[in-house]
Amino acid sequence: MEVQPLINPNTFHDYLTRLLAIGNSVSALGAFLLLTKGMPRNKINQIIFISSLTCLITLVGFMFIGTRILNFFGVSINAFQVAGGILLGKVGLEMLGHSPEKINDPKSNNQKINLHRIDSQNMYSEAVVPIAIPLTIGGATLSAIVLFAETAAQTETSHELLAAIVILVIVNYVIFRFSAGIFNLLGSMGINIFIRIMGIFTLSIGIQFLAQGLGGFYLKYRAMEIPVVSMM
Repeated sequence: MEVQPLINPNTFHDYLTRLLAIGNSVSALGAFLLLTKGMPRNKINQIIFISSLTCLITLVGFMFIGTRILNFFGVSINAFQVAGGILLGKVGLEMLGHSPEKINDPKSNNQKINLHRIDSQNMYSEAVVPIAIPLTIGGATLSAIVLFAETAAQTETSHELLAAIVILVIVNYVIFRFSAGIFNLLGSMGINIFIRIMGIFTLSIGIQFLAQGLGGFYLKYRAMEIPVVSMM
């Protein structure tokens, strides 16, 4: 008797590649380096660990209760797909418009944040905000998680999505852990090219969500058409 694997590799790969395109922290390297500039290495490592743990808890939480939040506010999944698609498309366009100057200047990061250096007294709170949220995971990533969770629930692929979330958090942890080396190795131009490539994928995913949401609305209202009653 053939034993089915717990995780489908193809589905896992699909979730992971889309999450990495949307939620990678490369664009936040400049802001992260500015925030932690001058801090001891052990303190920086603590900040990275806390922010990564926060990201994991937040993403898993949205995976399991995201649709319930939508139901509480009376928002349909089709409406959220349209809104999420627009948001992802906007983020993708902003990533495509990134320039080396924007990477070197953290104040021009996608997230409008009042950046300042972290001191030892408030480093734990600032590891959560702004480093974890919204520098690492913002509204686009959380929107994508909710939409992926809906798909996972319908196709029984929650294990694949959960594994992809864990890998995403690990990848972002490694990026921040070696942020200075990555920045020096790639340079602003190399990072800018990478961000633009990811922007293409993010824009494509946004368009896909938007099309799915509009298609869902079309099918829903088409099924609700009132039949014509003939007058005698």
